[in-house]
Amino acid sequence: MSALVVPTHRRPPPIYRLARALRWISTIVLVALIIFAGTVIYSAIQVAQSSAQSRGLSASFAANGTVEVGGSFTLSNPGLYPIDGFKLTARVANSSGVNLGQIGVGPTNIAAFSTGVFPIALYLPVSTSGPTASLLTVDQTLRVNAWGNATYAYLFPLSIKLSENRSWGAPFEGFEASAGMPSGGGGTITIPVTVTFSNHAPISDTGTLTFVIESATQVDCGGGSFAIAAPPGSLYDQTQDITLSSGCSPAGGQILSTYSTGGTPISLPPEAIP
Repeated sequence: MSALVVPTHRRPPPIYRLARALRWISTIVLVALIIFAGTVIYSAIQVAQSSAQSRGLSASFAANGTVEVGGSFTLSNPGLYPIDGFKLTARVANSSGVNLGQIGVGPTNIAAFSTGVFPIALYLPVSTSGPTASLLTVDQTLRVNAWGNATYAYLFPLSIKLSENRSWGAPFEGFEASAGMPSGGGGTITIPVTVTFSNHAPISDTGTLTFVIESATQVDCGGGSFAIAAPPGSLYDQTQDITLSSGCSPAGGQILSTYSTGGTPISLPPEAIP
């Protein structure tokens, strides 16, 4: 009679068990990565569709003699992951495409399912020799470009761009300071000086405009001043008779005008005298 053989269960060697565990772990990691990638792609599409938007963006002539571009930009994050280290840069160009100035805000973080608000206040000094000179006397369209960079979902770069146009109303649209025909006798010569412009800015031109009549050899022949109180949308047109210095001829010279408000002088474009 043969003996009963009882089968024995052999435990797999440790190296086999380790390999099997690693296969399970890699499968789990792969599934997690696929889920993460899918949610990132979905969330990134949601963020891209929301895009950046401007809020109350405007350009105006400030009381301190600068051009102020103010308002805010918003960026919604409807996705599942945060936007980290978002930096926004805004640049303003005139109607000729010349850069007038730029400002940067940030970095900041925008949590998932929230909206980030980025206020901006850019002040552009106005001078007759710089690219902002035309803003004093010419209505035009300003181009505001904004762009931002950040990291999305902890790993991926994100870029946002926005371009908008804003109408600009010049505070001294069509400015002209003209000299009329000299007159007089007995050794005294006077010349009428007329200043005209339209205020197309949203604030009043309230201050003093002083002017100097300069000869072709840059000699001061005389000058005067006008009190300016021009509300938005108004036309200013005033004439004043100026007594010229003895022996000083304005022919071929120019009229140099300066507008002052609140102690801030602003030079206006010089006007040639025929």
